[in-house]
Amino acid sequence: MKPIRFYFALFSGKLTILLLKMLKKRATNFPGSVVLTLCPDFLKHLDKPEKIIAVTGTNGKTTCSNMLLDILTDNGYDCTNNNFGGNVDTGISACLLKDSTLTGKAKKKYCVLEIDERSAVRVYPYVQPDILIVTNLTRDSYKRNAHVEYIFNILNENIPDKTHLILNADDLISSSLKKNNKRTYFGMEPFPGEQLIGDNIVRDITACPVCSSPLEYSFLRYNHVGRAKCSKCDFCSPEPDFDTTERVFTPDGRADIKILHEGKTEEYNVPCENTINLYNATAVTAALRTFGLTEEQLAASFKKINVVRSRYDVIQEKGRTLKCIMAKGQNPVACSHSLNIARNTPDTAVILLWDDYYDRKETSENTAWYYDVDFEFLVNDNIRQIIVAGKRAGDLLLRLLVAGIPEEKISTTEHEVDADKLLDLNISKNIYIFFDMYVDQYKEILKEKIKEMMKNAD
Repeated sequence: MKPIRFYFALFSGKLTILLLKMLKKRATNFPGSVVLTLCPDFLKHLDKPEKIIAVTGTNGKTTCSNMLLDILTDNGYDCTNNNFGGNVDTGISACLLKDSTLTGKAKKKYCVLEIDERSAVRVYPYVQPDILIVTNLTRDSYKRNAHVEYIFNILNENIPDKTHLILNADDLISSSLKKNNKRTYFGMEPFPGEQLIGDNIVRDITACPVCSSPLEYSFLRYNHVGRAKCSKCDFCSPEPDFDTTERVFTPDGRADIKILHEGKTEEYNVPCENTINLYNATAVTAALRTFGLTEEQLAASFKKINVVRSRYDVIQEKGRTLKCIMAKGQNPVACSHSLNIARNTPDTAVILLWDDYYDRKETSENTAWYYDVDFEFLVNDNIRQIIVAGKRAGDLLLRLLVAGIPEEKISTTEHEVDADKLLDLNISKNIYIFFDMYVDQYKEILKEKIKEMMKNAD
């Protein structure tokens, strides 16, 4: 029998959702905080949907969960989800509460969840996914996630034994999770013209986890993600069950890809503007084919979905292009991906809005993560201007100078919305705004100002 405190928390949470709706507020995290305060094991007693597909990992969680939800919805599956809420225990509690009855029964049969890696210990004992995508495990914010091995251990100890894992075959760390679980691997072959051995600063695994001998990479796409084998023992990257073998990018920010699965080639047109993000589409393909969708269902649905504009937006005016690309702040791998895109584009201006919104009130901040970001990618003739905006502009200026970027290429301002005043459209035809996920309001103001500049330019 469920305890009285569970029902008290359930009714209080339902009332909280109702009040927030009356106030025209999103009921995303706060109702979850209410129920967990009143009943710390609320998730244990709440009935769950019959089929749960979840996503975790350092980068790509939101993109993957959005694609999963869009495709399942397009195919007639009505899913509980935390698409507009938090990915920690409070957000997950809130979304399950919202789609439950007054007695705690699940209203929907299917569920798609994005789950924060560190929340595993509070979520997985009660919410056990049938299918779990682990996108990757790479270095993240020191303050949030300490080190990748710390996160690996949290996941390895808490992922349920019954969960079918969808793992990145090109990531030697995440592909080693839960060795006894049923698993399906996804990966990508080296593509023509792609650098075989990446030149990133950070590589979180260089020695064999079995015998500690050096690893030998046949290719290294970024950081430690690629294909490798031990120089002494038989440890090596697993073979992908879903292997992207070809990709052709199209001008509309999409890609035509071919995925090899069980000896047969499947073809999809996916919303993706660069090679790194193709991992997300490949992971989603592996998960939904495992779930039971057909190649035809997937192909038709992929054509209908797009990347959320708040994460990736393109504006073109009078022969100039402005691209706004979100990268998770204090995450050196995600930020390095962005810089890698810019270095391959001619006549480029880069605007960096990478201050942490919640740390800006502090007089000091740990800026060590700057030195894990590959700012050396910007030591390139393609890069004409670099504009650093935010309270930490001076710290970033120092990092750029250490990288070897000429000082005359760099401009700084403490105010994000003033970055347009430093932009010279006469020397830059391609403008990138790289922004942290929590400074979207500044990015939007800046985007509109630069759009107007482009309209009025000669």
